[in-house]
Amino acid sequence: KDTGSRLGFYDEWNKRFIKDVEPITVDSGPVKDLRFKGSKVDLTTLPIPRFYEQDGGRYVTAGLFLARNPENPDEVNLSFVRMHLQGKDRFGVSFHSRGHMWQYVEKAKEAGKPLDSAVVIGAHPALYLAAAAKITNEYHKAGALMGEAMELVNCDTVDLPIPASAEIVLEGQVMLEPEDEGPFTEYTGYISGRSTRNLFKVNAITRRKDSIFMAVAPSNSAEHLLLSGLPKQARISRGIIDFMHTPALDDIIWPVWATHFACFMTIKDTVSASPGLAQQMSLLLLGLDHYVKIVGVLPEGTDLSNTGEILETIASRCDFQMNSGVNMIGKVYSQWLDPSSVQAGISSKMILDATGPVVKSGEVDLAKVKKIKGIADASLVSGSTSLCAIRLDSKAAVNKLLDYDELKGSRLLIAVDDDIDIGDARQVLWAIATRSQPVDAVSLCDSRMVIDARKGENWTATRATLPFNK
Repeated sequence: KDTGSRLGFYDEWNKRFIKDVEPITVDSGPVKDLRFKGSKVDLTTLPIPRFYEQDGGRYVTAGLFLARNPENPDEVNLSFVRMHLQGKDRFGVSFHSRGHMWQYVEKAKEAGKPLDSAVVIGAHPALYLAAAAKITNEYHKAGALMGEAMELVNCDTVDLPIPASAEIVLEGQVMLEPEDEGPFTEYTGYISGRSTRNLFKVNAITRRKDSIFMAVAPSNSAEHLLLSGLPKQARISRGIIDFMHTPALDDIIWPVWATHFACFMTIKDTVSASPGLAQQMSLLLLGLDHYVKIVGVLPEGTDLSNTGEILETIASRCDFQMNSGVNMIGKVYSQWLDPSSVQAGISSKMILDATGPVVKSGEVDLAKVKKIKGIADASLVSGSTSLCAIRLDSKAAVNKLLDYDELKGSRLLIAVDDDIDIGDARQVLWAIATRSQPVDAVSLCDSRMVIDARKGENWTATRATLPFNK
């Protein structure tokens, strides 16, 4: 694979990421052009935006939160955290990913001491990618990705190293007292009020004289999901290649519209006929990535960049029978922010083997389908009759869809809410990924399948809406 392909990129990432390039310390740098301390600190002078109508306020989204391990000061970590502006010198922050920074904060709290911290806003992209890898000593890995050592300078008021060429740096401490934070839109596309509610008090700001304020578009934006996903995806892809007993993986994608919750792979033609191999590869993927709850394996040559083609291939090639083309696993450890989970952190998982022969679909007359009582609208999402997305009236039963003669020509039926564009495969996939629990949402009959991708009765999540125009 060349570096222009997904697997080529992941391969090059892994080759570089196994190395360390020691950073070097310099006396000064552009980040020290302007310095504001004490009473001169005024965070409201920074162009911190409010992104979505339902957000609790203005948020820093491209801040790399930096601190030392209180029990091992040589260990430095940079993490992404939610930072809600609460005043001229303070943020409400949330460490709800429960990663290294959360552990540092908890250790400092146990010792009864504030945690010296800094926030880097605007740095080399390699540092952002290294920080998204959820490791420690990210400066070494950023240097490996860059192919040269990062230049660091010391903070003015806390003992922490920062990039000499950073745009803006905030220095301060995570205090022992709490601070309000949230709600804020998360990577799922929904608003979340879940927060650890910590206080970050800023006592100094240093920045370039021509500094650029950097922001990452939050919610389920492509830049947010790619930044947070690429480092993990590279390691997982390497794991599948290394631990499959035979070369099988042809291509792999975590579509941004599935918000980390779905992954699709293509299997090499040379081994695609091996019984159970697609299931084995899927189980390995699920073991390596706890975010994923839907895995699809498709034939080599499927364009995984085309969401419509992915769904159509599943609709036309999957043997929709339990323990054949469809397999389910219930109550598996998962990601806490899945709004469809009844119990936070627990999800059912589904494997779809779409490597079989094409099953010819029948005819579907949408005009007749729309006349069925209880159906408000319908669309052949990819243009093929094998796949149909449907909007139902509120009281209509989704499992009845498989009984209607007018829909017999479609092998895969997907019921969605009114806020989903049934002609857009990406939105349909987002509804499946964020609004359905496979064990409860999927019904099978006569080698056909229906997925209920609608919000359930006890649904509480609120979708983030744009534009914010007030």
